[in-house]
Amino acid sequence: MSFHLIDFSTKFDWNFDNFIIGKKIKKDQDNGKYYIYYQPDPNETPKEIYLKLPKLRLIYNIGNYKYNQLSIPIYPNWEQTDIFINWIKTLEKNIEDCFLNKKIKKELTSIITKKNLLNFIKAKVSEISEQIKISSDIQTQSNLIKLSDFKLNGQIEMVIKLSYIWSRSDKIGLSSELYQIKYYAPPNQLEIDFIDPIVKQPTIQQNLINQLNQINKSIPPPPPPPLLPLPNIIPNKEIQLPPQIKVIPSVKDLQNAIKGLKRIINKDD
Repeated sequence: MSFHLIDFSTKFDWNFDNFIIGKKIKKDQDNGKYYIYYQPDPNETPKEIYLKLPKLRLIYNIGNYKYNQLSIPIYPNWEQTDIFINWIKTLEKNIEDCFLNKKIKKELTSIITKKNLLNFIKAKVSEISEQIKISSDIQTQSNLIKLSDFKLNGQIEMVIKLSYIWSRSDKIGLSSELYQIKYYAPPNQLEIDFIDPIVKQPTIQQNLINQLNQINKSIPPPPPPPLLPLPNIIPNKEIQLPPQIKVIPSVKDLQNAIKGLKRIINKDD
């Protein structure tokens, strides 16, 4: 299925009239879900919704999460984070009004929570860690970055998927799932030296290339190909031509030649 990405680091278009809430899919008598989509053009297929959050600073360790759910502080507070928080609250208010218009009285549980004057965003983490796309600017021995490798004062960029609206007894709420995250390590984790000249450490790939170059240098070059023998040439010696064949006319040939001669007439005759 196609997707609609809302990037809060840039300007984006959003119209709640293009927001689609599907029919309820029941799990049992009290529990169910409503899949949600965005359709910017009525001629296009409805699209799944993804949110790219502004870059956040880690002020808490997010590696020790429980119940497959992360709670990440939206910090620092600035224009882009404020736009994101207000957008989520407006979306949730519109969803709640839709249910009230259908005379379905349910209390909405927000994915934005507040604690100690800080706003947090809740997102599920897949039980299969390979499904989360994690990238970073640090190198590890296995080249696999885990959430436990994230350090305080680092920064992250996240993409969250809004899949559906869950419904349980008298409550509803958005389902938010972590799809992708990129980690930017702090200077101490990158071992950046601000005083002495910075020497860029070679990457693992560059080390392999250097090793191959050393091996190639240690291998002696192959011997040159053998020279082909040249033909024997005798210097300063005339080239012997084949003897010429002498042609001697016969008597009959001479007689015929004489008969063919014409008499020469002098002017005095």
